[in-house]
Parts: sequence; C-alpha cells; structure tokens
Amino acid sequence: MQTPDLSTSPRAIWRLTWPQLLMMYVMFFMTLTPVWTAGRLGADVQAALGMANQCSLFLSVICLAVSSGATAAVSQSLGALRVRRANLYISTTLILTLLLGILMGAAGYLLAADILQLLQIPAEIQPVARDIWQIFMIGLPFQYVYASSGVIFRATRRVIPPLIVASLVTVLHALFCFGTSFGLFGLPQWGYLGIAWASVAASCFGALLNCSILIRDGYLSHRYLPGLAWLKVGLPYLIRVAIPAGFSSLVWQSGYLVLFILVASVPTDSVAALAGLTAGLRIEAFLFMPAMAFNMSASVLVGNCLGAGRDTEARSVSFSLLRTAVVLMSIAAVFIWPFRAELAALLSMDPTTRHYIVDYLFYNLISTPFSIASTVLGGVMVGAGATHYNLMVFGSSFWGLRIPLGYLLGHVLWGTAGGVFLAMLISQVVQTLCMLCVFFRGRWTACAMRSHIHHKRTAEAAGTRATNDSKAIAKKS
Repeated sequence: MQTPDLSTSPRAIWRLTWPQLLMMYVMFFMTLTPVWTAGRLGADVQAALGMANQCSLFLSVICLAVSSGATAAVSQSLGALRVRRANLYISTTLILTLLLGILMGAAGYLLAADILQLLQIPAEIQPVARDIWQIFMIGLPFQYVYASSGVIFRATRRVIPPLIVASLVTVLHALFCFGTSFGLFGLPQWGYLGIAWASVAASCFGALLNCSILIRDGYLSHRYLPGLAWLKVGLPYLIRVAIPAGFSSLVWQSGYLVLFILVASVPTDSVAALAGLTAGLRIEAFLFMPAMAFNMSASVLVGNCLGAGRDTEARSVSFSLLRTAVVLMSIAAVFIWPFRAELAALLSMDPTTRHYIVDYLFYNLISTPFSIASTVLGGVMVGAGATHYNLMVFGSSFWGLRIPLGYLLGHVLWGTAGGVFLAMLISQVVQTLCMLCVFFRGRWTACAMRSHIHHKRTAEAAGTRATNDSKAIAKKS
C-alpha cells in the first residue's frame, strides 16, 4: 500500500468528491434498467420485482452497517498512519460481509415463501416474486462483497477504480438484462428470470473486479488475514460503529415504508398521491445525489483527520463541506423551482398525479438546505465513528415527529397527501437543527478510534505477535 493521502485542501476534496458523484449517477441508471425491462414484460413482473427489491433493501441494512464501521476504522487508521491496521480492517470487513451475505442469503432463500406471505403479496404475483427473490438471495454474498469493497476504495481515497468498475458493471448489467429477458445479442430468452440473473451476474462481476484490484495494489493479501488475537481487540470498534449505523438504516427504511402507507391511505386521491410521491422521490434522488457524494467525502476526510489527532481540522473540513454542499444544492433548487410542472409532466400523463408531484416538489425544494445539511452531517458522524448520534437524531425525528405529524396533518386535519409532505418538511428542519446542535456542542470527535488508547496499543501488539508467530512457523517449516 502506498503512503496514504491525508490532504484536506480544496483540490483534494474535489479529487475525492467528483468521481463519487459520477458513480452515484452511474448506479442510478443501473437501477432503472430492471424497472424498465420489467415494465415491458408486464405489470405483474414489475410489481413482483418492486416487492423483491423492497425486501432486499432491508437485508442491505446489514452490509451498510458493516460498511459504516469499515469507513470509520480504515480512514482513521490511515489518518494515524497505521497502514497495517487499516489492511487488517480491510480484510476483516470483506470476510465479514462475505460470511454475512452467505448466512442471510441462505436464510432468505429457504424462508422465501414465509417472507412473501408475511408481506401479504397478492397471490397472483407470488410465484414470480418468489423466483426473483430466491435468485436475488443466491447473489446476495456477491452483492455484499461488491458493496463493501467499494467502501474500502472510498476509505482509502482511491475513487477512480470503483468508478471504472461501476461503469463496466452497469454496461454488463444492461446487456445481460435486455439480452436474457428478450433473447437479444444471441443470449437465451429467460423472461423475468433474466432480470434477476442479470443482477447476480453484475454483483459477481463487480465483486471479482474490485477484489482483484485490491489484491493487485496490495490492500488485500494473505499477510493481512486477521488472527483471533487481533479480532478480539480490533473487531469491537467495528461492531460498535456498525450496530447504531445498521439500526439507523433500518429505522429510515421502515419509516419510509410507513410513510408510503400513510400516503396510500389518505382520504382524498390516495392512488394519485402515492404515484406522485413515488415520482417525486425519483426526481429527488436524481437531483440530490451530489449530497451523497459530499456525505461520503465527509466520512473519509473526518476519519483521516481524527485518526491523525487533528480535531480542529476535522471540524473545519466538515464545516467547509457542509457550507459548500448547502450553497450549491440550494442554488440548484432555486433553478429547478420554476420547472416543477414540466418535471411532473415528464413522469405522468394524469393531471391529478401531476398535481401531487408538483405539491411534493414544493415542500421538498424548500427543505433543500436542511436535507442537504443533515445528509452531510450524517457522513461526518460516520467518519468519526459516532453513528449513535445518527440513530438518535434520525430515528427520533422520523418516528417521533414525521410519522405522527404526517398522520395528524394528512389524515385528521387536511385529509390530503399535502399534510404528509408538510410533515416531511417540518421534521427535516427539526432533524437538521438537532444535527447542527450535535456538531457544534456534541463530543463526536471523542468517538474516534484513536481515543481508545488501550485498544490501539493492544491491537498493534496483537498484530505484531501475529506477524512474529507467522515468521516463526515459516522458519520451522
């Protein structure tokens, strides 16, 4: 491994951010391919695919949790110039995600019928949903490794290789998805099964490419396989960061599921309102992806600074990223504001649905500075290993304010989805104010790994003992 780049200059920040921004858009287009293909195969296939994807999001929480722990541990280790410790965390992360992927994939495959029945999926689409779900479960270990290896690249500031890999994966996925679904390019015609197998092939291809690059560049090697002695002291920090991050993601995903239920059950125009929310979220996801790029950059830069013991610089870099992201995305929202009706017209032919898309964008664009700020601050807490703050603030604002207020405004007082959309805006403002309070007054910098002196010294000693033992065994043999 080369000497880590720990610069926090504007040029270094830009170098870290722009490839991640492009990769977010590449992955966005990749998610559209199966949706478009399923739409051509029938409404039942599209509905079944949607349910299978929604279930997969819950399982992805585990991988996201481990990835959050890896981001904090690896970036902080490199900031402290503990390269060996970073390599040990890289190996631990990939092995752990592979094992968890196998475990969750096997459980999901065997319990497919029970899971689909629990979700009350209509009987007419259950066979299709079960087939897609079981194929997804076969590919889950590859999906976990592909996702976690991408996080490793980001934590080591090597953001160009995963961008190239993601682009290749997207092209392969599209060709395989179209080819096997419709019998194109000389490939067999598998119908809806082709959509599911294309996802497996893409994840497998991406995981193999990422791991090959990590091996080639010296980040992944048999020399860095963690022993039991190191795991006893190195794994607890990874888990301590991962568990709150996992619960935070779970709270967020389940909260949005309840939000969909609230909109789908409003007394007035429930179907059009649900369609408007779905389309509005698509527009939001496309327009505000730069915020996620800033989120990921913040986690790495903060981890590096805290690992090096530069608390003041960590706060300064965080505030600089926060200010830049909020200003840029607020300007973008101002430019988009006059074209809300035109954007709605692109996504729906129904006048009522268009009305709700415009209504959603009205509140969503107003909340831009707040939603962007909380997104960036969430990345700051991940880099610091302070994911419990994300869990407390995001969880309480979503379930303690957004859901109850959405029900009150949308079902009791207004009787329309506009009340739910307003509740989303209000909760976003409160959430951001709480995160700012944590940022300026909280002791989040104390959550970094370097503050656990005993952990650091013991982990290094364990790593040294493991190396000496390996050398002794090699000499004897």
